Amino acid sequence: MQNQDFTSVLLVDQSPEEVFKAINNVRGWWSEEIEGNTEKLNGEFTYHYQDVHRCKMKLTEVIPDQKVVWLVKDNYFSFTQDKSEWVGTHIIFEISEKDHKTQILFTHKGLVPEYECYNACVNGWSQYIQRSLLSLITTGKGQPNTSKTAYTIHEVAARFSELARQEKWFEIQEEFFADHIKSIEPPHSLWFKNAEGKATVRKKGEDFVKQIVAVHRAHTTEPVVGGNHFAVGREMELTLQNLGRIKIDQIMLYEVKDGQIISEQFFY
Repeated sequence: MQNQDFTSVLLVDQSPEEVFKAINNVRGWWSEEIEGNTEKLNGEFTYHYQDVHRCKMKLTEVIPDQKVVWLVKDNYFSFTQDKSEWVGTHIIFEISEKDHKTQILFTHKGLVPEYECYNACVNGWSQYIQRSLLSLITTGKGQPNTSKTAYTIHEVAARFSELARQEKWFEIQEEFFADHIKSIEPPHSLWFKNAEGKATVRKKGEDFVKQIVAVHRAHTTEPVVGGNHFAVGREMELTLQNLGRIKIDQIMLYEVKDGQIISEQFFY
């Protein structure tokens, strides 16, 4: 059976000693909100990000310049039905030499696609390992979360995807739409009009939902991120009160600023 645990690999010019030191500087690459001991065997520390995620780790293996293992003792996600996903999993950093460089193999053992949080966690870990930890190792400065850090574009897209799979569109609006959100339709649209402002955009959605007699099919693709935008594909087959059975196949483009969605634009 293929191993489904999430892994990520870095290859750097720095020495194993420098890499080991950077990994243990968890505040330098993951979050400035870390509290506790992040370096010594059996040490414990907590991570907290806004009201979205918090967890408690214990260092169960620390081999200088070779390996670090964390056990997830406690965990909470605001956006999953099982709030304790991650509990009992292990986060592993393995350091080795490869092609005259230093390789870091990161594994979140137990983080598998069956988890509801999987996509959001993969996006998060990818950012922290491939960007922040890499930057800390190679430049001495990481990109950790701070208490004032807004959601990144990747975090917004991942959370959006989690909610979209559950068809929780009004929850997406409530959590991410800016007060001045713009909702833009194609000029030829027969069904919808442009709207501006969070309350107006919500009413636009509510009015549409009231027209739905039956949902025959609804599917949203995974987001594609570029710059401060992300896009998803959306296919729907519906029966509406005034139009009968229709199909909508569209691209939905979202613009993000300071952790909020400031515009949505539809192409169909």
